Order: sequence, then structure tokens, then C-alpha cells
Amino acid sequence: MISGAGSRTILWTRFRRALPTILLAILGTYILSRLGTLHGLERLVMDAEMGASPQESEEIRVVNITNEDYDTLFGGQPVSVHPSKLHDLIDAIVKSRPAVIAVDVDTSHPNFKSFRVESYWPTVIWERDLSTHEQQHEAEIEPTDVLGGQSPKLNENSGIPQLLDDPEDKITRLYTRCIETKAGPQPSFVHAVVLAYHAAKSRAAATKEHPCGEEIESSTQPFFIRYSLRPESSLLQRRASQVLGLSGKKENGGQDSAIQDFEGKIVLLGGTYRDFDRHATPIGNLPGIVVLANAIETELGGKPVKALSRGWLFLIELVSSTLLVVLFTLFPLPPVKLFIYGLLITAAISMGLSLISFHTLSRFANFAPTLLAVLLFEIYEHVRHESIVEGIESGKGTHSAGTHGTP
Repeated sequence: MISGAGSRTILWTRFRRALPTILLAILGTYILSRLGTLHGLERLVMDAEMGASPQESEEIRVVNITNEDYDTLFGGQPVSVHPSKLHDLIDAIVKSRPAVIAVDVDTSHPNFKSFRVESYWPTVIWERDLSTHEQQHEAEIEPTDVLGGQSPKLNENSGIPQLLDDPEDKITRLYTRCIETKAGPQPSFVHAVVLAYHAAKSRAAATKEHPCGEEIESSTQPFFIRYSLRPESSLLQRRASQVLGLSGKKENGGQDSAIQDFEGKIVLLGGTYRDFDRHATPIGNLPGIVVLANAIETELGGKPVKALSRGWLFLIELVSSTLLVVLFTLFPLPPVKLFIYGLLITAAISMGLSLISFHTLSRFANFAPTLLAVLLFEIYEHVRHESIVEGIESGKGTHSAGTHGTP
């Protein structure tokens, strides 16, 4: 029987021998991921998972400026040419007493300097665009002023509608709560809308704290968007002209009546006209307004899934590989059983790590290749060890036979 010290020595020896394989497996996993091999598998599983779970939003409603609305309401010209039309549209939405109105329309043009924000309006979150000139570093990005720069205070009720593409396949999968700019960290449109909605529902006074705080690294942490809202089924949308017709003032041709579905909700006002703002997503090519709705829904749901750095993934893979070596050392098995049980254990650990790290089973491919490499190494070590033992015993047997045969 092996003593405790002997068992620890064997365990350390096995781990030391397995360490190069573990590190090579992690490196191989990283290379395959960079080449897109593993990411393709992850994408297939993740997209299937996202596509299988559509749901209706309890909090979000969308007012959509369609191509027809763009032509009839705005004369086929930029919204900045007709600020008064945007004012009438917001005023019509206000009739239905929403909790928050989120305007995903660029209002930085000087034409909006005379735009009137009514005192009876609820909290309105304005899209805050970024300067269009090319910058080399993210910290040099400069946000523009909303409503033509008529008052810097209006920037406090604004957010940058920036969404992040997955660098592996250029699919829009991520959002952040804050964005680092030349003016310091600024809230994203998603974060600003959710904070305003929580404040409105709790009827809390506006906080004086900066929505991005002092922890820049944590506030700019990317999160995965859960694409649970579908534009044609589970996301309630109304055309801008419909809203004006129902809730617009009677002197302007409207019915001056409330839309019940908007009461107490986040009403997201944006446009799908001219397809100028579209994103490739896991569930297809979607307008920016729909992607933002899904990101807001993700943030409202709480505990969004973080996009982990390669450093954290390396540490997790190292720890899980060490756990596998410990298990196989403490519970040695014949090669066939080791392979069968090893596959089951590897699958369980990979999916468990995926669930813990990403709150989904679809990212198992981040961990499985490394663990499979460790499993193959353990099988090799077992076979090699058995061969050595058999060789020693065979040598002893030959030596013993030769000794007995000597006169």
C-alpha cells in the first residue's frame, strides 16, 4: 500500500510529466480558436441555443421609423432636417405614459438647437454619437453633444449606442455598460436606458453618481447579448405613422388616444429605414434598433454573461486539466475503461465549466480540446507504465530462470 507521502510524490510526478502536454494543449486550443476551427463549432452550438429560446419582452416596446414613414413623415430626408417631426413623435409617445423613452436617432446636428424638451415628458435617453474622424486608439474617441449642443446637461441623459462585433467572425454578439472616450468613460445607450428605467420604476431621484464609476476596467467589461427578442414575433413594434395617427394631437390629424401597451414600459424609438444600420447577428441580419432592444433585454434580465479574457480561460483550463490528472492518478483504470470514463468526465467538466463561466453549455469547445489532450496523455502514460512493469517482470523471470538452470 502506498503511503500518503508516496501518493503525493506520484501525483506530483504525474502532474509534472503532464504539464508540457497541458500547456501544449492549451496553446493548440488557442491556435485552433484563432484559426476559427473551434469558434465555428462554438458558433453553431451557440446560435442553435439562441434560436431555440425566443421570448416576449415585458418591458420593451419599439416605435419604428420604416422606409414608408421616412418618405411620408420626413420627406425622404435626414431626420435632422425635420426636428419638429421628431418632437411630435415623442410627444405622441408621451401620451401613453411610458416609464422611459429611448431615442436611437442622431440629434447632434445644429438644427436641434431649438428642439424643445417638454417639462411634462418622462425621462428621455438620447443617443449620443461618436465623432466620425478616424482615431487610432479607443481612448481618443470623442462623443458628440445631443440636441445640437444646446445644453451640456442634456448629455447626462444620453448613451453611446455602440455594440461590439466578435473579433473572431465579425458577428455582433457583445455590448458594454460603459465606453472609454477622450472625455472619460461614458455610459452606453443600453446602460443609460436600464438605469433610467430602474429609477423610474422605483421612483427614485436621479443619482449624482457617474453611471460608469471609477472602475474603468470593470465598467467596460464586454457581455454577450442574449438574442431572445424576434422582430416579427416576440418584439412588439409599431410604425411611427401608426403612433402619430393614434396618439398624435387632434389638430395634427391624430386621435389623441393612449396606446395601452406603452404604459410603464421602455419605448425605444429608432428606425429601420434605408437599412443604414444593420448588424450580422447569431439569428440573422438585424436592424440596430432590434439589436439594442435585445441588449437592453439582456441587461434587464440581470447577470449577463461576461466575455472572459484569454488569461482567465488559460487559468481555468490549467486548473481543470490538473483536476483531470488528479482524478486519473487517484483512480487508475485499464486503458479501455480510462478512455470511456475519461470521455464522459471530459464532457461533464467541459460543459460544467461552460455553464459556470458563460451561463450556457454552448461554450464547451473552449475547454474540451485541452481536456481531451490530457486524457490521451493519461492513456499513453498508463500504457507506457504497464509496458515498463511488464518489461521489468519479464526481466526478473528470465533472470530467475537462468539462475535456477545454473549447475
